[in-house]
Amino acid sequence: MEQPVRPKRSLGQNFLINPGIIDKIIAFSGLKQGDTVLEIGPGKGAMTHKLASIAGHVVAVEKDDELAGFLQDNFTGNSKVSVINDDILNIPMEGVVPHNALLIANLPYNIATVIISNLLKIPLHFTSITIMVQKEVGERICARPGTKAYSAMSVLVAACFNAEPGFIVGPGNFSPAPKVDSLVIKLIPKPDAVSIKEIAALRSVVFSAFNARRKMLRNSLFNISGMTAQGLAALESSSGINFSRRPQELGVGEFLKLARLLEENRVR
Repeated sequence: MEQPVRPKRSLGQNFLINPGIIDKIIAFSGLKQGDTVLEIGPGKGAMTHKLASIAGHVVAVEKDDELAGFLQDNFTGNSKVSVINDDILNIPMEGVVPHNALLIANLPYNIATVIISNLLKIPLHFTSITIMVQKEVGERICARPGTKAYSAMSVLVAACFNAEPGFIVGPGNFSPAPKVDSLVIKLIPKPDAVSIKEIAALRSVVFSAFNARRKMLRNSLFNISGMTAQGLAALESSSGINFSRRPQELGVGEFLKLARLLEENRVR
């Protein structure tokens, strides 16, 4: 008999209970025989079991002490599964699994954006990243310029990954049922993904821009630390970008151009 483990609201635990959805996630991920997989927040291990039936090795990182113990008991003797009882936000993902591993996970809502931000620092470590997140978060990640969901996160992710929306998962597929829909998405690393330094510069630009998304760039970018009217005019002239435009109209390439110009001027 399965040991009862109650979900903890403080950890954002919603256990996926529909095996059909688990199969659909794994199929969407493109997991192949022999692959190494990192699973974050495995819960009771419903997806872990199915991943292990295909993958060569599954590393499951679980913060909850009770769940980690439950998983270790259930996978005792299974050399294909390693359970790590730790907080994924406190350990380097690149140190947990080797280069070219896959990340496949139903991410806890309360840490999803932080995990994605951390992935921007190591964009080429994983072959692909297939994650389930809150629907609105997933839509922002996958949004294109000119759309309502297009945001700072859309730009930052697009600088490192090609984001592909998968499918919506309703609340009834979880226990307990969340109050919102979820979305499964896949991130494929871009060979020319930007560096950590460039991501930091890009973050400054896009957050300044999207914090006032209804304003023209000449107004929103004035919020960048140290920006002057003269510097803003020079930036518009050097970039060739019309600052009468609004942030949701710019593509990732244009935002990168602005970030790089700002960094060049700071170095000088």
